[in-house]
Amino acid sequence: MDEKILQRLFLKELGEEDNDVSYVDEYAVKIDGFAESAAMMPFHTYADLGWRAVAAALSDLLVKLATPKAILSSITAPDSRKALEIFNGIKEAAAHFGVRYLGGDLNQGREAVVDVVAIGAASARIGRRPRLGDVLVTPPLFGYTGLAFVAYEEASPAVAKGISWLKRPALNWPRPPPPECVSASMDSSDGLADVLWTMARGVDIIVEKLPAPDEVIAEAVRLGVEPEMVVFNAGEEYLPVFAVDPRCGVPEGYAAFAKVVEGAGRVYYKGEELKYRGWAYFGDRDRAALR
Repeated sequence: MDEKILQRLFLKELGEEDNDVSYVDEYAVKIDGFAESAAMMPFHTYADLGWRAVAAALSDLLVKLATPKAILSSITAPDSRKALEIFNGIKEAAAHFGVRYLGGDLNQGREAVVDVVAIGAASARIGRRPRLGDVLVTPPLFGYTGLAFVAYEEASPAVAKGISWLKRPALNWPRPPPPECVSASMDSSDGLADVLWTMARGVDIIVEKLPAPDEVIAEAVRLGVEPEMVVFNAGEEYLPVFAVDPRCGVPEGYAAFAKVVEGAGRVYYKGEELKYRGWAYFGDRDRAALR
């Protein structure tokens, strides 16, 4: 049973909505985190681990058009040096993103584990189910992290950019569409394919083009890797995907790359069902396929 199925089971037991954030009155709340054994690559530091947990939690708030206010952390580490490195990474990220770091919990364990809770003011309640006729828009910047997962030892500008995103995601998104135009939204923490399959509930999604730069496609070809794999299946880009009313137009810095049509919950690309599903714990969908 992979992570996505298990999460839905937990939420069903609790009677809570399957969404990227939880809504409490006028607030949006999110918790996210990592264990070093599953999340750290050779180029990561423990400070990066802390920064990434902050970015992961804030990304989910921002994609729901919430305004982040504060974060809390829980740090587990085998020694005080690693705990301090993680703390410093969280503190640096909080300063970068302009949120208040309220402290949190500290524990000792066999490996480093960090979790971050983020709280934000919700301007609207946005779920994961798009409307028929909507288009999906995103900054067309997918594939960099996929290249880094595949070939982080390669010396190329595209791979270097992917490594920088995997170390310290900056969440430098273009201005999002207004809330009244958005029916659903998700960030790409677990891959673009995961976003598409999650949104395709009771509808079909037709992907019309890859939302990726030419240099990503060219680098994937040079490396002998399917461009579709690094675009759809990597994750940790922390890019927003919005389902918007086409009458609102496409916001500056975004590209319309898919449409929502009648269907039974399938995703199609080039006339065939999309074979990629994104990334999840506890199952066969993992980033080892990218390496």
